[in-house]
Amino acid sequence: GLIPLTLTSILPSLRPSPCAPTSNPCETASAFQYAVLYISMALVGVGIGGTRFTIVTFGANQFADGTSREVFINWFFFSFYAAVILAGTIVVYVQDNVGWAWGYGFCLVANIISVIIFIIGKWHYKDVRPQGSPFTSIVRVLAAAIRKRRVALSPNAEDYFYQDDSIEVAKKQPCLLTPKF
Repeated sequence: GLIPLTLTSILPSLRPSPCAPTSNPCETASAFQYAVLYISMALVGVGIGGTRFTIVTFGANQFADGTSREVFINWFFFSFYAAVILAGTIVVYVQDNVGWAWGYGFCLVANIISVIIFIIGKWHYKDVRPQGSPFTSIVRVLAAAIRKRRVALSPNAEDYFYQDDSIEVAKKQPCLLTPKF
């Protein structure tokens, strides 16, 4: 998606001609130019949506113990948001002062480098294969929720899960039971 988006800023045929100061109605983009722009934006959106939330779990699965996973997740999000701030500042500065082609080109080169690094290191990654279909788990939860919708809640706080195996934590921090879902 980033390749055609970068091309829209480089190739004059993929964008409308600039407005002349004397022309009141500016030339609008053609259907083809709109199509290239919207398709590239959709591809960028799908790419971001498909990787942003799965890459952290992929990285965390590379570690065996929980502490290393937590450290990885902390550093991942720190690095991710630091990169968002830097990229948002640097890329916007480059696009405003140098040109859109340079700004998009910088992003494209950074993505190509990251894909190359990912492919080079692929043989070192722990490949965790999914067990069964994720849709089966979703259907099981929905079926259990429908089947148990009229089951009365237990008044005992010990009957519920508190994110800790210790019953002492459950006694110190009782869960407030409500009749809501």
